[in-house]
Amino acid sequence: MIILLTEQDISKNTPLGGNINQEKLRQCILDAQATRLEELLGETLYEKIETDYEANTLDGDYDVLYTEYIKPFLIRQSAYEYLKIGAFNIANNGISVPVPQNASAISDVQLSNLIKDMKIKADMYAERMYKWLCKNDLPEYAISSDNIINPEKPSTTTWHLKNPRVDEDIWAMRKMFGL
Repeated sequence: MIILLTEQDISKNTPLGGNINQEKLRQCILDAQATRLEELLGETLYEKIETDYEANTLDGDYDVLYTEYIKPFLIRQSAYEYLKIGAFNIANNGISVPVPQNASAISDVQLSNLIKDMKIKADMYAERMYKWLCKNDLPEYAISSDNIINPEKPSTTTWHLKNPRVDEDIWAMRKMFGL
């Protein structure tokens, strides 16, 4: 899979600093592309954008789609994916939460609010992309029985339903590591 962003795109356009785990961020970009972007564009249009991006031949409406809609969406969606896992280290000895030196970790509520805010922004850009795609006639943006993944309308909502299980898991992890 071709990565449609650079790590610098994210650190330049989000609160995520430049001194973060680049390999973990790369995986979050790939997750955002595979789990959200490809579903929004559909398989055919996604593959065209990916191919043209790699060949540096995006032009016309495809360049507008990438620059004005895909890139802003993917930046926020990738940041959202990173915020969900960035605080954890996963290694052979298990999952841990590193304790920062000369700083204090944010509270669970603060982290939850940060994650929620980034999700709202990603969903907003997804909705804008969907509206733009509906107004512009791109032949690749169509449902086809040959596709494994067909385009879907973004499911965005401003409702926030608290998931007590997630909060309990975060609390338990913090307690286990003395945070």
